[in-house]
Amino acid sequence: MKKKGSDLLKAGRTIRGFTQDEVAQIYGISSKTYGSWERGRTAVSYDDLSAIFDQVFQLPLDKVTEVACHAA
Repeated sequence: MKKKGSDLLKAGRTIRGFTQDEVAQIYGISSKTYGSWERGRTAVSYDDLSAIFDQVFQLPLDKVTEVACHAA
């Protein structure tokens, strides 16, 4: 099953124990933008998704995708 970027953002953030505000601040975007991505109101680009997993969550995106798919 393919997961949406919004689901992956929430999974990664939850694993790391960050708030939406913390992720936004670390990544250098507004809390409103990050919240919109995580709620699925605005699509997050693959480049941003990959960068957040690398720079903020410090998790491999493919591993979180695998965990999120099994949890569904």
